[in-house]
Amino acid sequence: MTFATGSHLSGPLSDVTISDASEAHFESILGGFPLAAPRPMRAGDATFHSGWTVHKAGGTTTDMMRAVMTVIYFADGLTVAPPSNSSQENDLRTWLPGLRPGDVAASEVNPLLG
Repeated sequence: MTFATGSHLSGPLSDVTISDASEAHFESILGGFPLAAPRPMRAGDATFHSGWTVHKAGGTTTDMMRAVMTVIYFADGLTVAPPSNSSQENDLRTWLPGLRPGDVAASEVNPLLG
């Protein structure tokens, strides 16, 4: 994993979806941030970072698809914001099914933890 040190302090730097175009976009804005040297990771390793941290993984060195698990924590009482692009619309349908902008962000798929 490679991280753009301090990029989390800039807030959202884009709302592009992950693609070859987003790779080019982030490469163009990274000049203002020092890059942490890539660290090798093995199966079962984990990394933790702010959601605003610009980061990327290098290409896989095998012919197998890389499996990834993401966990995102957010404050109790946070409400659903209106989606601003098709990726966010899909995320709303997938991860907060049945909820609408203004609803408390807790669903059967993403329950409130006690």
